[in-house]
Formats: sequence, structure tokens, C-alpha cells
Amino acid sequence: MLCFRTMPRPRGLLLTATLAAALLVPPTARAQEQPPVERTWYGWQNLIGLGAAYSLGALDLALDSRWAPLTIASIGTYALSSPIIHMVHGNRLEAGASFGLNLGVPFVTGLLGAFLYCSAVDCRYKATRDISTGAMIGGLAGMLTANVIDVAFLAVEKVESPTPSVANPFALEAARYRPLFQAGWQF
Repeated sequence: MLCFRTMPRPRGLLLTATLAAALLVPPTARAQEQPPVERTWYGWQNLIGLGAAYSLGALDLALDSRWAPLTIASIGTYALSSPIIHMVHGNRLEAGASFGLNLGVPFVTGLLGAFLYCSAVDCRYKATRDISTGAMIGGLAGMLTANVIDVAFLAVEKVESPTPSVANPFALEAARYRPLFQAGWQF
């Protein structure tokens, strides 16, 4: 029985060494790591402002008095409450986007609603009433859409997580380690 000892091929050896080196190297160096960031949702504050705006609008409709200051207060609260809250949290870009959404989306959907309502119902005889009905329905749908986009996607604040101190890397910080389940006893 003859035994032949085979030498590993250079290509296979190179491939194995490269794969091992790639798996053993850490993905990023410590100096390149970004500080950990937590995302905090503050949309509940926007919902309070929008609730006040919609309440003022409902009060205006319930009184049916066509009282201009109440209408102006409702529209002003709707258009400005969310951008002001974004500015307080330091998100200028989100404040501008929120203001644009609050004014632009209801305007466009109001025009679309007026067009669609008049195409479904003949607007030749009661044109003013039908156009305003379609614009109100489309504008209200646009307001709700803008609010959902604003509260769900724009009302997020990025806060840096506390990093461990460099002097003592083995010190545990309570804010960094949050237990999933916690039990405690006292004797």
C-alpha cells in the first residue's frame, strides 16, 4: 500500500488564510466608532397641540357663529404648534418640514378633493357649494395625513447615550445597563 502525502495547494492555503484573517479582524476600530445614539419620541407633545387645534375648530363649527378670532386661533394652532415643538427640541429641519406639511398637504388635497367632488357630482348648478364641500373633505383628509406623518416620522429626537468613563472602563453605569427583568427582595 502506497501512501502519498499531498501538499496543500497554494491557492487553497491563501484562501483559508484570507478568510481566517477577515473573520478575526474587528469590523471597526475604537477610534472610528460613532457615539451611541438613542432615539426619543416626543410626538405626544405634538398630539396635545393638534388636539387643541382640532378642539378649537370643533368649537367654531359647533357655535356656527363664523367668529373670525376662533377660526384664526384654530388654524394658527394647527399650523404652528408642531413646528414650535420641533424648534424647542432643536430640530430646525423637522420644524420646516412640519410647517410645509401642515400647510402644503391640506392645500393640495383640498384642491384634489374639490376636483374629484365636482367630477363625481355635476357642479354646474351649485358650483360654489359643491366645490367647497369637496375642498373641505380633501383638506381634512390632508390635515390628518400631515399629522400622522409629522407625529410618526418627524417627532423623533436623537440623544447621545452616556458613554463609560475613560478613567475606569470597568465601572458599571446604571443608565447604560437596563435589565429586562428585575426582582428584588428585602429581609
